Amino acid sequence: MRSIALVAAAALLVCCTSAPEKKPTPVHSEEPTAVNIDEEVLPFLADQTKELEPLAKAANQAWYEASVSGKDEDWEKSKQAEDTLNRYFANTELFAKVKGYRDSGKVKDPLLKRQLDMLYLAMLGKQVDPVLLQKITALQAKVEQTFNAFRGRVDGKEMTQNQINEILRTSTNSRKLQAAWEAQKSVGPAVEPTLKELVALRNQVAQKLGFRDFYALRLAESEYDEKELLALFDQLDQLTKEPFAKAKAEVDARLAKRLKIKPEQLMPWHYQNPFFQQPPDVFKTGLEEVYQKQDVLKLCRTFYSGIGLDVEDILQRSDLYEKKGKSPHAFSSDIDRSGDVRVLANIVPGAEWMGTMMHELGHATYSKYIDRGLPWLLRNDAHALTTEGIAMLMEQLAGNPYWVQAMGLIDEKKRDQILPEAKLERTFAPLQFSRWTQVMLRFERELYRDPSQDLNALWWQMVEQYQLLKRPPDRNAPDYASKIHFVAAPVYYHNYQMGELFLSQLQETVAKLQDKDTLTAVYVGDTKVGEFLKAEVFAVGARYPWNELTRRVTGAPLSAEAFARRFAQ
Repeated sequence: MRSIALVAAAALLVCCTSAPEKKPTPVHSEEPTAVNIDEEVLPFLADQTKELEPLAKAANQAWYEASVSGKDEDWEKSKQAEDTLNRYFANTELFAKVKGYRDSGKVKDPLLKRQLDMLYLAMLGKQVDPVLLQKITALQAKVEQTFNAFRGRVDGKEMTQNQINEILRTSTNSRKLQAAWEAQKSVGPAVEPTLKELVALRNQVAQKLGFRDFYALRLAESEYDEKELLALFDQLDQLTKEPFAKAKAEVDARLAKRLKIKPEQLMPWHYQNPFFQQPPDVFKTGLEEVYQKQDVLKLCRTFYSGIGLDVEDILQRSDLYEKKGKSPHAFSSDIDRSGDVRVLANIVPGAEWMGTMMHELGHATYSKYIDRGLPWLLRNDAHALTTEGIAMLMEQLAGNPYWVQAMGLIDEKKRDQILPEAKLERTFAPLQFSRWTQVMLRFERELYRDPSQDLNALWWQMVEQYQLLKRPPDRNAPDYASKIHFVAAPVYYHNYQMGELFLSQLQETVAKLQDKDTLTAVYVGDTKVGEFLKAEVFAVGARYPWNELTRRVTGAPLSAEAFARRFAQ
């Protein structure tokens, strides 16, 4: 399970690269005429921060509490808090002033420039009728609440997502596997009408601002160049197509043998994950059995404190186990950018939640160790892809036998026994995930380009093309709508793959720091790893654009080269 990493305005998750000069922003601006504009901008930003900080904190707090309780009244409070925050962002006079300062070319101080970028990007998508924004907020909260409260039924019995996942992971009965898979997908019809309404409203916002659609607006807010992003994913497609097909054929053979069917009979419910985004348990590492006997939180505490990243205060504030009405997913939330960092999780023993908690605490420690001396507007990660890269850097350790041995869970003999299978899984996992992100990126672009097309068919066309899964005969259901990211984190999923690229380069950098290769560099007990991450990545917050931060930390611009080395080794 991966962090949803919600990108609502309440979280102010905006990206900070160089200014998008080519993006259309048809909004009137006023250019200030002060001789020393920095002296004017400094108190202006101080005033804005004073007003914005409590609004953002209130919105974050309310959203977190609603995600935990699932109560109608808490979701209403969350909606109201976000509406209040949106009214600040929607202030057209304020936006014109921010844009004027930002576009003047006269601001000299780099921290002031960066803060103006952050504020501009947070406000850009809100320069429309506040009533329209309120409607979007209400619909999004409604759908999130539906997801959180929904429980699928298997053979007439209501089940949590963890229980459905357990059936998918352990059963060898094809009928029961299909029932569990369909139970997960059954949330789709419940949310599809509202999701489509959300898509239409989001497009309406984007088009009022002069953008083709919401997808184009969202990329502009994240300061991605759409053509460059699509070209990178085209390269990834070519890079991974053959290796993935070869690796999946081996996975299919193993799954078919386990299920006592022929490989050509395999259907989507046989792959142990509702979306085939994580490897099925066909690599005989034995790690699931190891983790079933372990205390996930104890292991996380031990590892993170051992590298100099204390997580105790984070865990004390967090809500970590299943509750009725609670969001069934996992995420980290920085409530106030002043130290109140929390995780929401639904921990059960096993490898999945071991990896998930390593992942979420990667996000959380990033947030915790951002330099509090930075201006509030810059106390954020450099970009979604950098925090995802850190989270995945930590998550992948849980599947590495060298890490498991270093944590004292297995001995050297057991490590060497499972190493060949672990290497196969380590090769397959990034390949598989890259193919899944192809589906998400390309489908979502089409979703906003033409929401009236046959989305059910389009979803399966892309699943078949990129993931090599078979569409169930006569299947005609909104299976895409069962993926919460389309509602809660729109036009975000590509950041996970970009994070994989960042992770790959960072992993090689940290391995060199330990004078090891990327397999044997597992960081356990090495405080210099934590110090490196704190000093070079975490503390700088949003001071630098993501591409500049990547060069500073890894010595090279972001590319697919290190990623290719991960699955070609």
